[in-house]
Amino acid sequence: MSKKQRHPKDAEVRKQIAQRVKRRLVTLIALLIALLLGLIFKLGEGQWPRWLMNHRMQVEGVISLVIILLILLSPLIIESSSNPRTLSGPGKNPEGPRLE
Repeated sequence: MSKKQRHPKDAEVRKQIAQRVKRRLVTLIALLIALLLGLIFKLGEGQWPRWLMNHRMQVEGVISLVIILLILLSPLIIESSSNPRTLSGPGKNPEGPRLE
């Protein structure tokens, strides 16, 4: 059984996709951290809507949770975007021709 050899271009493309996703994740996390710091230090509080002033702590908690989840799940997000798995189509058994 021989395995199909991957071309160098395929590996380069996967690296570029992984780098692009990393850059986007870092940008998103930095944006959320800046937003969180603005809420924590009450920057521009006079321009906030009334509902945001009333629920500031809850909004901070949700943003913190999203930041933590993004940081923890970033390896999974990067791997799944740079190395997607193809799904078998209808009527195809992914485990082979076994009929059990």
